[in-house]
Amino acid sequence: MKQPDDNRIYWIDAVRSLACLCVLTVHAYVPGGTNGARLVGGINYFAVAGASVLFFMISGALVLYKPKPFFPFIKQRLLRVALPMAIWTIIALVIGCCTGMMPWKELPGKIALIPFAPQYGTFWFIYVVFGIYLVAPILSLWLNKCSRNELRAILAIGALALAVPYLNLIDEGIAPVVSISKGWLYYFNGYLWLAVMGYYLRRYVNITRLQWWHVAFTLLLVIWPVSHFLFKVPAVMFQDRLAINVVLLTCVYFIVIKNIKLGNRMKLIVYNFAQHTFGIYLVHKLIMSFVVLPLMPESFEMHYAIVYPLMISLEVVVCYTIVHLLSKLPYSKYFIGL
Repeated sequence: MKQPDDNRIYWIDAVRSLACLCVLTVHAYVPGGTNGARLVGGINYFAVAGASVLFFMISGALVLYKPKPFFPFIKQRLLRVALPMAIWTIIALVIGCCTGMMPWKELPGKIALIPFAPQYGTFWFIYVVFGIYLVAPILSLWLNKCSRNELRAILAIGALALAVPYLNLIDEGIAPVVSISKGWLYYFNGYLWLAVMGYYLRRYVNITRLQWWHVAFTLLLVIWPVSHFLFKVPAVMFQDRLAINVVLLTCVYFIVIKNIKLGNRMKLIVYNFAQHTFGIYLVHKLIMSFVVLPLMPESFEMHYAIVYPLMISLEVVVCYTIVHLLSKLPYSKYFIGL
């Protein structure tokens, strides 16, 4: 068995593992089930914060932490991220043609458009993160020279942009619910800001002692969904990826996991799972549709509190097993991104 490596950042493996589990939770389709709409909505609130948002922060924590030469970095990302995504996009499109979901005549055009726009909905994340990769060699140079206060100012402006939609709670119509349609704040916030936040949390934020305000802040985020029912806050405002409360909850995940001391056994567990997270992301929708769902009855007349965890657990086990087997094949890094 592989021994823990003191130079490896195991807490990032743990954060990546949580993010992967949250992606599987968000995308889980549960057939049947009863009396659980609010339960699923509550679970999704916490899972959304740990899914793509957390992955953007991980990307920033890794690729922005040290300056990198542009061409070697982009070449590596093309081979380890873009190429596997393109391969699985083609596989998904061909399966769509074989199952009658898409006519064969559309296949060549969609394949030609893969470098420019997602042709398989789940992979939108790769296009966004690759845009971050393109600017990362430039941005990382500034981040490693700027002062902590300068970086805090940048993050504060971004947080303000994410919070503007909450003006609707004062007077409807002040700002669109999800984002500001125009203005300098609109052009400032977004997924790149999340990557910079990941860099900041890795470099500057550590919890050496639990204080009362840590607990108070976390509880505030935990009970926030209650406001949806008590004050009729629109669901999109507290479940959108760029809602300020979702971003803050993601920061809690990141900071808490970063400061957990992992034992050697747990290091090995999160390392082995984290090695397969990108591959799981690439294949999970196909596995869900063609492997996991056929194992579940169409009408499962049980409470969602039972059905939902069962479905997610089955999805995790099957996805991990298939990706682990694929990793044994020659050149596997080029199609599952090891």
